[in-house]
Amino acid sequence: MGIDPVSLAIIGGVGAAVSAGGALESGAATSASESYKAQVAANNAKLAQQQGTLDIQSGEIAAVNQGLKTRAKVGQEKAAQGASGIDVNTGSAAEVRAGTASMGMLDSLTIRGNAAKKAYADEVQANSDTAQSQLDSFASEQATTGSEIGAAGTLLSGASTVGSNYAKLQNMTSGA
Repeated sequence: MGIDPVSLAIIGGVGAAVSAGGALESGAATSASESYKAQVAANNAKLAQQQGTLDIQSGEIAAVNQGLKTRAKVGQEKAAQGASGIDVNTGSAAEVRAGTASMGMLDSLTIRGNAAKKAYADEVQANSDTAQSQLDSFASEQATTGSEIGAAGTLLSGASTVGSNYAKLQNMTSGA
């Protein structure tokens, strides 16, 4: 006749259990993947924050260097003015040096401003990476929960199907 009803019920139960196990394994793999992505995003956030600090430090060093260059240039201008016999303390000679000093100060401020912009962009990236890390962590938790619910549903559905089919087969074999 074929496979007896008890064997069919057992095969159906084993099939449901295998499907449930597959759902659990799939959920575990998804959870592990999301957990990994969360850690990568958290690491990227730390790196972006460190980069912001380095950008500020680098900008400050560049601004100080610009200030030194400006002072050297003002000194060279004063020396050249004095060597040509001009009164270096009055008139246009002093104004030229004041203009050079002002331009140097503006350059230093621009350098600091650009460094601050880069640091701000790094902070924005760090915040984005932190949010992504939190989202990935949540997805990891949900993958585990979802797979457990899916596995339970598969087992219940499989048990229901096996029971229903077994009852049908019992009715058929008893002549009802």
